[in-house]
Amino acid sequence: MFIVHLLLALALLGGSDSSNDAISTQLQVNPLQPHPAYSELVLESGLKPFRSELTYKGYDPDYNQFEQAAKILQDKLLESSLPPLLSKSGDTGTFDYGGQLKLLKTVPLKQSIEFGPLTIHMMDVQLLEASDIPDDTRKNISILNQEDIGPDMTYIKIIYSVENTTDQNIGFYGLNSIHPNTGKPISADQNFMRKPYVYHQYDGVVMDNMGYGLVYTDDPDKLESIELVFNRIYDYDTGETIVEPTSLNIPFTIQK
Repeated sequence: MFIVHLLLALALLGGSDSSNDAISTQLQVNPLQPHPAYSELVLESGLKPFRSELTYKGYDPDYNQFEQAAKILQDKLLESSLPPLLSKSGDTGTFDYGGQLKLLKTVPLKQSIEFGPLTIHMMDVQLLEASDIPDDTRKNISILNQEDIGPDMTYIKIIYSVENTTDQNIGFYGLNSIHPNTGKPISADQNFMRKPYVYHQYDGVVMDNMGYGLVYTDDPDKLESIELVFNRIYDYDTGETIVEPTSLNIPFTIQK
């Protein structure tokens, strides 16, 4: 399901069949400029997932509560019909995990950034409002969020892919955290769109698609930007750091 969404986003962000009459000014995003992340932005809880790394070989490992919650949510994605991608503020649709969805803000990026041996293809970042969330979905999102949510929630959705363009065996735990211009930082460990297994070894030329859903509890009207902090990139065989943690600033405001 996520791969289908990613491919659709790569081609063109489609409109929703149930969009309202809201008018949205197209957000023009300047080329993203990565820079070293300040040490205080790198959250210890986001250095790597709070579970041991598992090798996925087509069988179900002995999941802990976090893995089990992730698996249940992923199963819901597989069972749900493919909803239209929401592309402009005010668009509405169906929440993949049950309930209703409204797009509040969107940042269509479609930019590729080189991080040493890896290239990160940033697709888009969205601020969404989910409502009428079923109880079972609320329970599992709450487990992964590490804080309870209600039947309605606002969350930040981030879609990107990671490509290793070299024959080197690379280790990378992806996103560490996001830091909104208002409110508290959010650890990537709270991602409720996570896969029920870990794949952070990029052995040779390979691409991995990543999706993040991170609950945002502050005033959505005051969200103007977020700082994405990515974990270090390292040699998987030796553990030696290749690229230190890196930041990207993502605006949610119109750029002149």
